Amino acid sequence: MKKYGLIIGSIVCIIVIFAEKTMNIYKNDLSVLNVVVNSIDSMKFSKSDSVLDIHIADNSISSISVSNVDSITFTDSISKYLPIVTTMPFSAVTYTTAQSGLTIKSIGGTSILEKGICWSTTINPTIVDNKIISNSTIATSIVNLTGLSTGSTIYFRAFATNVSGTSYGEVLNFKTLSYSLATVETTSAIYNYTTNKATCIGKVSSNGGCALTERGICWSTSKNPTINNSKYASGSVVGQFYAMMSNLTLNSTYYVRAYATNCVGTAYGNQLIVKPLLGNVTYTMGFDSLAYPEQYKLIKIAVDSACFYYNRYTTFSHNIWIAYSSGVPTAEASYHGQVAFGSNTTYMWVGTAMHEFAHYFGSGTTSVWQGKTSTGSWTGSVASALLLSATNETLKGDTQHFWPYGINYKSEITALGNSTAQANGLILHAKLVKAMLVDDCGLPTSW
Repeated sequence: MKKYGLIIGSIVCIIVIFAEKTMNIYKNDLSVLNVVVNSIDSMKFSKSDSVLDIHIADNSISSISVSNVDSITFTDSISKYLPIVTTMPFSAVTYTTAQSGLTIKSIGGTSILEKGICWSTTINPTIVDNKIISNSTIATSIVNLTGLSTGSTIYFRAFATNVSGTSYGEVLNFKTLSYSLATVETTSAIYNYTTNKATCIGKVSSNGGCALTERGICWSTSKNPTINNSKYASGSVVGQFYAMMSNLTLNSTYYVRAYATNCVGTAYGNQLIVKPLLGNVTYTMGFDSLAYPEQYKLIKIAVDSACFYYNRYTTFSHNIWIAYSSGVPTAEASYHGQVAFGSNTTYMWVGTAMHEFAHYFGSGTTSVWQGKTSTGSWTGSVASALLLSATNETLKGDTQHFWPYGINYKSEITALGNSTAQANGLILHAKLVKAMLVDDCGLPTSW
């Protein structure tokens, strides 16, 4: 009580001296109590001894926590001084937000009524433009700026307002991040021969700064498909996703790519190719590419081409083991066994590979097939009718081979003429091999 009594005694003495003045009690919460000295009737501490009650002649009472008093001054009248405020540097800039702050260096002559950060896309912003108010009661406060324009230069500064008006801190600026198209890639597209659909995997690694509205895959028989072609939507979040291509036409070439749409537009991933084929003939190279590099290259090219024709024009589905042996005179195959090539590079071409594929699938390698050639002509109706309608020829055969288009000799194909005519010969070979399996195995013609 002695401490507070000394405070009151000192104030009373000052009041006597400055009876015609205004007493300004500055508080730690950035407010000021302005009291005309000669209007004070009395002052005393409340029972808690921590609150000063100022009794005014009009019977009003102003109560002040002693611990909240920063300083006391006396002036001739209420000060017209504006606050003094500084702007804190910006940080944490995003597409539409950032962070800054302010420090009140002086609250001026009266209480701070409002403070914060004002901003604009033009220099020297004021509180008439855009403002974020700070409700902090301490001198330094952080302010989060929101609702900013993306990809724009933002000018901002601190402000503080008291009864006398508004003052501003220094103008600073930053640029918000720009929205961009999403980042998307097409990871894989695998055709399923059983369902006649393709399962695709895509991945969105970035949404470009704004939320995705859609992601998925799109496809077309023309290059660089867009969402205006066929598409399959698969969610709207960042990350890996699965999608399905359907309603595919056999023997067509489809181009597919992943897409992702956000507020900027639609982004597309890399383009992949899907070829819906009738068959699924694959192979495994069963010899060392390092030990036999030239043979490996030529045989692989031949087998790749053979698989193309058999997959496009038959419904066969097998994985064929491809061997190499210098002891093989030309090339050879066994029924559902393997296809082997010898060292003679003359036979490392697509025609020989298809000829051996025919043996692999049963041409000349099963007793049932051989039974259809006992008269020297193929007695099966389906294959015979196919050749007759295509070339008006009769399909012939012995216990090992059939002709024409059995590709027993390279000249069977090369003698047909230009590349288109030769390709048609290879196509007819594949169709005949399939038709003969319908004849000798009793498979349905739709197989």
